[in-house]
Amino acid sequence: MDFNTLLQRAENLTKKVEAECELPRVERTLQQVLQATTELHSRVTQTGGSGKDIQAHILLGSKGVDLPKLNQKLEALSTRKTFEPLDIIKADTDVCTFLKSERENAILSVIEDTNKNISDTVSKQKWSHLNSSWNEEKTRLLDALIAPSQNFIDLQRLPEHTSLHAFCQPRSSLDNLELSYAQELRQYNELLLKGNQRPNLVQKFAQLSSSFVDSRLTDMWTLLACVTQIDEPQCSDPIKTRQERPEFILHAKSYLERRYKTYIASLVGESYGKHSYQLVLAYVSHRFSAQQTIGLVDTVGGRPLWPLVYYGLRCGAADAAVNFLREAGPSHEEFAQLISDRNAGEINNRIESQLRLQYANKIRNSTDAYKKAVYCILLGCDVNEVHGEVAKTIDDFLWIKLAMLKPEDSTGYGKLQSLILEKYGEKYFNAAQQWHLYFSTLALTGQFEAAIEFLARRDNTCVHAVHMAIALHELGLLGGARSVSQPLLSIDIADPTPLRRFNLARLIRQYTQRFERSDTIEALHYYFTLRCLRDSKGRNMFVTCICDLLVESGVLDTSIFDMIFGRRQTEDEDDFRGGIFRQFDCPEFNTCTVAVLVAEELASRGNFEMAVRLYELGGKYTLAIKHMSILLAQVVQLPAFDGSQRVRLGQEAHRFSKLLASGKIEVDAKMKASFLLLLDLLVFFNLYDEEKYTAALEQLQRTQLLPNTTDEVSVCMANVKRLNGEVIKILPDVMVAAMEITESQYKQLVATSHDQSQMQQLRQRAKAISNMAASMPYRLPYDTNRRLVQLELIMH
Repeated sequence: MDFNTLLQRAENLTKKVEAECELPRVERTLQQVLQATTELHSRVTQTGGSGKDIQAHILLGSKGVDLPKLNQKLEALSTRKTFEPLDIIKADTDVCTFLKSERENAILSVIEDTNKNISDTVSKQKWSHLNSSWNEEKTRLLDALIAPSQNFIDLQRLPEHTSLHAFCQPRSSLDNLELSYAQELRQYNELLLKGNQRPNLVQKFAQLSSSFVDSRLTDMWTLLACVTQIDEPQCSDPIKTRQERPEFILHAKSYLERRYKTYIASLVGESYGKHSYQLVLAYVSHRFSAQQTIGLVDTVGGRPLWPLVYYGLRCGAADAAVNFLREAGPSHEEFAQLISDRNAGEINNRIESQLRLQYANKIRNSTDAYKKAVYCILLGCDVNEVHGEVAKTIDDFLWIKLAMLKPEDSTGYGKLQSLILEKYGEKYFNAAQQWHLYFSTLALTGQFEAAIEFLARRDNTCVHAVHMAIALHELGLLGGARSVSQPLLSIDIADPTPLRRFNLARLIRQYTQRFERSDTIEALHYYFTLRCLRDSKGRNMFVTCICDLLVESGVLDTSIFDMIFGRRQTEDEDDFRGGIFRQFDCPEFNTCTVAVLVAEELASRGNFEMAVRLYELGGKYTLAIKHMSILLAQVVQLPAFDGSQRVRLGQEAHRFSKLLASGKIEVDAKMKASFLLLLDLLVFFNLYDEEKYTAALEQLQRTQLLPNTTDEVSVCMANVKRLNGEVIKILPDVMVAAMEITESQYKQLVATSHDQSQMQQLRQRAKAISNMAASMPYRLPYDTNRRLVQLELIMH
């Protein structure tokens, strides 16, 4: 064959390939192929490919795996639709597939609803716990408020090392002063509880203050007793009543007059004290020399007239002032008549009008400061005048302001209060050093709440502030806060300006917190003063304080429960005797009601064991049995150790069973059945732990929970469906224990008698237990199923 023939055949083959294949022809030399491979390698390396990636491509490619396509498929996979409802399949196409889809959708919907409910429950509990924590923190911060300016006290305490003697006795946390106050309050409460006539607690504390070393405290209590002289405790709002009733102004003015009379008597001699006329005359003679009478316009008997009149009024001796004016001549008769009418409680408008006109025309510019002061005091002229030449002390200033007020002038009274509290304030009075003076000024102007709050901020006067607040509260004179959660001192927009409201509950709880554990009886008497207040839930504050004291005392500290509620007399009885709370029993609350409230709070916090005791004390036997069953369900299957909770609960459960058997207590029938069943299971596990297998099986057979043969499975399953949750929770442990007893008896037969009939009975029992476990309406724990199968297989 020549060369031309070969060339012709090659062209024919080429045409045939072109005709049969649509791929483009590639004509490359070996050098071009090498260059293209190099470029492809460089591009792969530059785009982030590593040597391992290239080797993986080569390795998988040699096996026929397209790695880029595999990566795309993996990226396309999604787990979002794993628990999504399946596509609905039309019923007319495939019934079996449709039913299967519906069943799977139903299961998935149950799973989804369960997950949602769990998530909602967890979220709700989380926010509830967070809210409770924030409320506690808010309470702590409010307790730390030291003034309306919202300043705070740093409550951080450094750790302290304390060494106690091994045989030391518990001591009171109260000092002698605090104990004397507490004893006086205790006597007062005892009189109230016995139904005796209510004494004036302010006066009782004022009498007690005479034994104090500090005379300033005695003066403060005396002042408070003088300005709060009322016959019966008030029932109306103290804030509004105080502004409308003139008694507070009159009592404060009278106190200042008696105090000043005592003062000038100490200067000129006590012999003048009984005769106001001679006392004032001697004082003015002592007070004013010839040079000091310059500017004084009128005289009587060689002495300045208007100082005599002023100091007569200042000492509360209006009759002496009238005598001085009438001795001065008939030109002063109208003024003498005005004072006489005022002293008799009468008003002469004609004389007042004439004297006001006289003041405006002549007296206003007079050089006699005492004459101007007397006119202003009696006629109410120039209410903003300070009268600095006459009023040398704050007592003089207050007396002049109070004397200028008319009984019905609540607006003027409010302005005087604002002047003292808001315009002048603590800085003007140098309250840090002269605290008694600032307190007296506030109390004399009827601002008891602000005065007590000021004392409560000082460590050395806080104890007095507490008892002043209690005493005023018992008289119905303390303006209480609208809510017990408010700060110590708060402003109510509905009250007249500038009066405040005082949170007595916060002050007492803050005061008793230090000694409520060491001096519990005294603390309860302080809490008793809050019996008329309500917390945010509408509960009595006395009951709330006791509940908080008991709940916060700790799970293991039962001594305080015994102290307050008493101890059970015998183990077989439910009779509780003793307890200091019984002395506070009254129609509004008694030991039983408080015990139930505390039990509910303890149960909400998970302290069921103490809640059971208090429910029993409160007569709520069904709730006591219910929570006892919950506790038993947690420990029935556990081994018994001396002093363990299981042993302790077992003793309580047996005591309750005796009470139920004797008919002394009545509970719900279903709750009683569950409790007795748990008690039977407790006995079963006791026998099981002691390896008394025959007695344990007999005890278990009485419960009719587990079958002995496969024919009894249906009966036992029917019994199981009637059980409550507490019994069902321990049923898997009962099955395992029964199976282990069966397996132990089987091994014993194998090792001894080889009795085939008995061995067959044991196999039947094991099979029945396994069948029942498989027929349970809920899924048993994996370990339980595995253990049951293992034990059954051992017997075959």
